[in-house]
Amino acid sequence: MKILLAQINPIAGDINGNTDKLISTVKKFKADILVFPELSISGYIPNDLLLKKSFLDENMKALMKIISECSNKTAIVGFAEKSGNKVYNSAAVIHNKALLGIYRKQRLPNYSIFDEKRWFCSQEYPRIFDLVGKRIGINICEDIWFEEPTVFQVREGCEIIINISASPYSEGKIEKIESVIMQRHKENNKIPIIYVNQVGAQDGIIFYGHSMLVKGGKIISCRDFEEDFFVVNV
Repeated sequence: MKILLAQINPIAGDINGNTDKLISTVKKFKADILVFPELSISGYIPNDLLLKKSFLDENMKALMKIISECSNKTAIVGFAEKSGNKVYNSAAVIHNKALLGIYRKQRLPNYSIFDEKRWFCSQEYPRIFDLVGKRIGINICEDIWFEEPTVFQVREGCEIIINISASPYSEGKIEKIESVIMQRHKENNKIPIIYVNQVGAQDGIIFYGHSMLVKGGKIISCRDFEEDFFVVNV
């Protein structure tokens, strides 16, 4: 299975520009699954724009546009999901112009620079998707820092974990995320783990990238602090 780690620089609030970037990437690269960062449609994080109905509506329209461009393609795309009167930090699982399902982030960070509980609801049930002949567990950013989401997905029979992130840089952060994902890898029978993080900067927050595949106790990573598109074999 070939998986594209699409380490892009989405701009917070620029739904049209981010959507164009996602679609151009979908059209350009050949892979069994194309994986984009957390909230890649809205950018991370658009703050109180998420309280505006018009912004959420445009974000959902953008997702539909991306779905329509995924002919014979499978993609995992981060977006802000409006469902009734609730908003979720979600991952859309797309295949051949159809929305196969949605994973909603479980662990919402609410410390330091993060204030996700202001904008999002959480959902505790981890989902597994049958994609390209494999059972794949999807989770989002903070979820991978906790043992339970990955353990549950592995117990339910998933063969690969894919985590989409918008993780900001701080001193020692790259070494820390490698350590955390390697820990999840080892405590779950060395299941392959894909981690896709964004790059760029928003309002003084810098994102480091370092998207990676952890497989067989080894790490293969993208470049740090710049856009990178890396196809890995799992």
